[in-house]
Amino acid sequence: MSAPDLAALAARLAALPGLLGKGEIQRPAAVFCHQPFPSLGAAAALGDDAGLVPAQAGPLLLACEGLNPTFVDDDPWFAGWCGVLVNLSDIAAMGGRPLAVVNSLWSRGVEPADQLLAGMRRACDTFAVPMVGGHTNLASPFTALSVAVLGSAGPRLLSARAASPGDQLMLLLNPVGRFHRHYLFWDAATHADPLLVRRQLALLPELAEQGLVHAAKDISMGGLVGTAAMFAEAAGCCLEIDLGAITPPPGVDLEDWISCFPSFGFLLAVQPDRLAALAELVAPLPALELATIGQFQPGAGVRLRLGDQRADLQGAAPFTGFGAFH
Repeated sequence: MSAPDLAALAARLAALPGLLGKGEIQRPAAVFCHQPFPSLGAAAALGDDAGLVPAQAGPLLLACEGLNPTFVDDDPWFAGWCGVLVNLSDIAAMGGRPLAVVNSLWSRGVEPADQLLAGMRRACDTFAVPMVGGHTNLASPFTALSVAVLGSAGPRLLSARAASPGDQLMLLLNPVGRFHRHYLFWDAATHADPLLVRRQLALLPELAEQGLVHAAKDISMGGLVGTAAMFAEAAGCCLEIDLGAITPPPGVDLEDWISCFPSFGFLLAVQPDRLAALAELVAPLPALELATIGQFQPGAGVRLRLGDQRADLQGAAPFTGFGAFH
């Protein structure tokens, strides 16, 4: 067999789509910190085949979120921000602390990709959680984003399945903010002091560690009532919610307020004898609102109450399919 023309072979290899695509990694390389964990040395620097994170003594938590494609196309910077934020909230909702972020990004060219990357970088910096890896495709026929966060937890986890009849339903949120454009997204973080929002997020694992809260759910894009439905299903309970106990910010309609994603918002299951201690721990964070808005009861589903009116959200029909597990 004759020897190949080495120059021609090198040219063909250099033109392989799989190799050319690696050049697209230069976009995130220009955005994110290359050494998120200096104490771990060179092996922790970005660019290896996987992100290296410090060892943890307790259990790990893993959350992932795919962003709505219409949202990504319409507002890529904010979609990048939200991709990180919603996962951080999911980790906090189980009493955990975030360790590291990864992402998968597909983009029709560099402009939307740069906006998505900038939004993610801003969120990582704001909450002091490093991006440690990901996937980048700048020649996609569509633009899409998925983000995942790894977190750690102590011995006391906040599982939605731990709620039981007799628990009080507490609402913990930050009402200081504004709706972002035309979206039902209450932005309480992009213009806030980063130290403040980090302190707020760190409150959830403190509540778990002190045994003041034993079950929680992050208020997701399904809004307060949609999150309550998932909470009730996971706990195998009925949740009765007093809408009269919920106070929207000035100028905000109640329906919009209970339908939106509030940036920082959680539903908590709390035993009645722990309410005073819970309020005492939250008090040093005056921007946060803590209110008793309902109760876990025997049964299933969500029951709304407003004055003398009562209405069931959807009866006892399955919501997500992930029910109580005992």
